Amino acid sequence: LQKTRWKSNGVCHINSENEKYKLFWNGQKTAKNGVGIFVKEPLDQEVLDIKRINSRLIWIKLRLEKQTMTILSTYASQTGESEVMKNDFWAAFSDTISTIPKSETILIGGDLNGLVGEKTDGFDNLHGGFGYGE
Repeated sequence: LQKTRWKSNGVCHINSENEKYKLFWNGQKTAKNGVGIFVKEPLDQEVLDIKRINSRLIWIKLRLEKQTMTILSTYASQTGESEVMKNDFWAAFSDTISTIPKSETILIGGDLNGLVGEKTDGFDNLHGGFGYGE
């Protein structure tokens, strides 16, 4: 779950007619950015750890049978943000990934604000030129 625009952080229960979920989220003081992860009950009982890195990165660690899985939710900086903010995001993302043991499975979900297509349209410094299509 990305771009929630929720303030602060927390945990809440979301119930439908047939299913129950626990939502772990992280935001900031202003209603901007925000990320979260839904975990279906009773799998929520297998959550080993939660790390709320910032309003653009959160991960949870789950025990799944005999393995550990880290699920990361991320919301990358947009093209209108400063270079410092973009670099800070990617540094935090890289640092986060590097702390996860190689023995664990990693699942990354997010809005990475990437560009697709062959045209760079003024984003020459961002676009690697490897796009396909319009």
